[in-house]
Amino acid sequence: MISTILDIIRLLNGGSVIPMQKDKDTKIDLYNDKVQLFVDASGQESKYYYFSEFEIDGENQDNLSEIEDVALNSDAYTVVEKPKPSDSYMILFWKVEHIEERLYPYIIKIEENEFFYKKYVFYYTEKEQQCFGKWCESLKTNGKPMLDTVLEEVQFLNDESEQVQFLTRLLSKVPFFNPIFPKAVMNDFGEMVRQKIDGIRKQKKNVEMINDMFIKSIEEESFDVEVLSDMIYQKILEE
Repeated sequence: MISTILDIIRLLNGGSVIPMQKDKDTKIDLYNDKVQLFVDASGQESKYYYFSEFEIDGENQDNLSEIEDVALNSDAYTVVEKPKPSDSYMILFWKVEHIEERLYPYIIKIEENEFFYKKYVFYYTEKEQQCFGKWCESLKTNGKPMLDTVLEEVQFLNDESEQVQFLTRLLSKVPFFNPIFPKAVMNDFGEMVRQKIDGIRKQKKNVEMINDMFIKSIEEESFDVEVLSDMIYQKILEE
């Protein structure tokens, strides 16, 4: 049964969270169910991925500080080495009632704060999750990896369907996904989804670039708002 976003990630990756590696070899127990940590040691530098459920209560207070406390101060670091900031990623799963414009400033605010780790907020609705899960369970892989099958079959869905919206957002918000679309089957559709993914990731990079420029500028004695605005405008044009 597909009940969580991590279950969906495991489904797409053939049964494990980190591609091509077993959970028992990659999971680091933080002694707290609120945050799950997995390490990808397949490259020259290990990469650490934190996963947690992001929530906002009725008083508009979120649980990010609680999540960060677990990630930063776990007793597990007395046994294993604490991950380096440059190699750490936090993927937050945020279930919302509706996908609305008012969500984006909040998401950007979280993602642009990269203290200790790079942050990604995967936002989704319960309907999107259910539709995507049921659709995946209906697919026949014929021995192929599930992600390959999904990338082939998704071309037959409406671009604005819950399944497509869920998938493109998931692929853009989980850093280790690198989808390869079958060229002969779905060039046009693959390019459309790739553009959506790249667009979301580019938006995040632009925010990070503007934030860096702003911080550097205010540290200078000759800080000038108009000069900074012009610099940002020219940089975006270059992008």
